[in-house]
Amino acid sequence: MANTTKTPVQIMNAVRPDAFKNLVKAMTMVYGEENIFQTGDSEIAVKVADSPDGKPIYARYSPTIANYTERTTKTKTIKAFDAPTEAKKYAESVKKREEEAAKNAEAKAKKTAKDKTDREKRAAKIAEAKAKKKGGETA
Repeated sequence: MANTTKTPVQIMNAVRPDAFKNLVKAMTMVYGEENIFQTGDSEIAVKVADSPDGKPIYARYSPTIANYTERTTKTKTIKAFDAPTEAKKYAESVKKREEEAAKNAEAKAKKTAKDKTDREKRAAKIAEAKAKKKGGETA
């Protein structure tokens, strides 16, 4: 009797065609059938825009079926993909980048203000020195 139990990879490969069909349907609804090009078994290129010189700009899409269960190969352990956890990590990284950008912008604004003040002080000293020199010449 043959073993009919499918491996996780076989299961993921079995769902890929449906995921690909749904990807094509969604992209067709957004970009139109004339802008969708199948470039592989499960890859499409989508014309998303035209360059200023009229050449088409394409985005390439290929559905990656995430591991739904942890599995072990001969050389490594592949963890199950947890979308909510990954989304939370991503949101945290975006927040951290935004905080860093705000902190850097604040530091830059302070430095710019200080530099402006320093330039104004130097300009005032130079003007004062020129005025004294000019005043000394006429005396």
